[in-house]
Amino acid sequence: MSDAGAGPPQRPWRWRPRIANRTGFRADQVLDKAQDRVFHFLWLFVPQPSIARDLRFQHLLASRFLSEAGQQSVLFGVLVSVAREGGSALEIALIGVSALLPPALFGLYGGAVADAIPKRVALAGAYALQALLCFVFPTVLGTELVAVMFLLFAVNTLGQVSGPTESSVLPVVANDVELASAAAMINLASVAGTAFGTALLAPIVVRIFGVEAVLYLAGVMLLLAASRVFDLPVGDEQRAIRLPPLAIRFRPAVRWLIRHPAVGTMIIFSTLAGTVNIVLQTLAPRYVEEVLNADAADTAYVFAPSALGIIAGLVAAPAVMRFAGERLTAILGLFTAAACLFLLGLVGDVAEVIEPYNPMRITEYVGIDINERVRAAGLIALPLALGVSMTVTSVQTYINRRVPVSYQGRVFSMQSALRNGAAIGPLITMGAFASLFGAESVLLVSPLLLVGLGYLLVSVSFQFAGLTRPSHLEVMGSFWEEPESSAVKMLRGPANPP
Repeated sequence: MSDAGAGPPQRPWRWRPRIANRTGFRADQVLDKAQDRVFHFLWLFVPQPSIARDLRFQHLLASRFLSEAGQQSVLFGVLVSVAREGGSALEIALIGVSALLPPALFGLYGGAVADAIPKRVALAGAYALQALLCFVFPTVLGTELVAVMFLLFAVNTLGQVSGPTESSVLPVVANDVELASAAAMINLASVAGTAFGTALLAPIVVRIFGVEAVLYLAGVMLLLAASRVFDLPVGDEQRAIRLPPLAIRFRPAVRWLIRHPAVGTMIIFSTLAGTVNIVLQTLAPRYVEEVLNADAADTAYVFAPSALGIIAGLVAAPAVMRFAGERLTAILGLFTAAACLFLLGLVGDVAEVIEPYNPMRITEYVGIDINERVRAAGLIALPLALGVSMTVTSVQTYINRRVPVSYQGRVFSMQSALRNGAAIGPLITMGAFASLFGAESVLLVSPLLLVGLGYLLVSVSFQFAGLTRPSHLEVMGSFWEEPESSAVKMLRGPANPP
């Protein structure tokens, strides 16, 4: 572990003019001071505060927050802009698909790259190229529908390298005792960045300045994320980058997962939680206009309370996992999220019942004019975010503790590819049905679609592994049972390297 009090090394950018070098270093110092103050506050709430004092971990958290804020503000800024211009639910769903295709198509390659090259090279290179795209696309190609779809596709393609790398670095900077707290804090940084980008930055900036300003700000945040990565010494040795064929790179990891199906079902939990999050985030601007009778930019008021749910879920997850285990924690979180989706489909009736007691009415006293449906949806979003947060955190902790470190980049990339690929079908289907029957009707049946998707994924995974097709009860039981025959030992350090 690095010394908590040590500052980041100065980076002598000799090839740059002295004034630029001085300006860059000053900006780096400002970020260091802000980062240090935030972590002094976090020490009060983290079960293992020593991890919050580690400088490498602090830089990793700051980088995760900035990168998520930048990437998500690009997506949500485009969604809000299209919804405000009268785009249909199907058009909005297609924008979402342009962000989902890269992880579905290239996620496995990203995991192979993440395991093959130094972590700083993977992260800094991906963030810098994403920032460049955010500056170039609106300037050269504009912000028409096709142009922003290509931008989202390109940004998320680069994200297939940075995403698995961020997750696979965690066991290097945290020991086994600290891992649950570290995973919770990493996810807190991720969802806090997402909340900042989707609930604050994108809707407000789009309303005032337009979508171009959102894209430029996203580029700035991605450059700042890259600046944090250069101060992340995680033992990268100098080595040549050699990538064997993809099938050879992934065969050991796939073989390991087949021998441990309990890990596979936990990945499916993450897939279902990701589907909930992706579908709701993508269709939210259209839902706000059509169902809540409000401006699409008011989506900020629906998602803002979810930040409290996210924080509550991440703070509670380590304690719940110690009491009930990662698997039951994931089930509880997923059930909570599914129930909240159903309530969002009944938001009109829910608003009538809870309006006299809704704490969101505080907006009336601070001069924010939103209707009772928006207030009800904001309150429902809080436990929904809590459920998704608990599921994602428990799955990452489960994988970090049980999958060999040498496989984790590939496992996380497979998880990302499955989560995003599995969401494409429901997103297009729900977008089309929302255009025909309304978003309320779609949300009412969404929990059933979620159960059906989980059942299908488990059945397909058995067939892919060449195992006997399970019965209906065995499929459902695989979600909450930890099979003795495939019990996974707790692991630390690289094991069975490819």
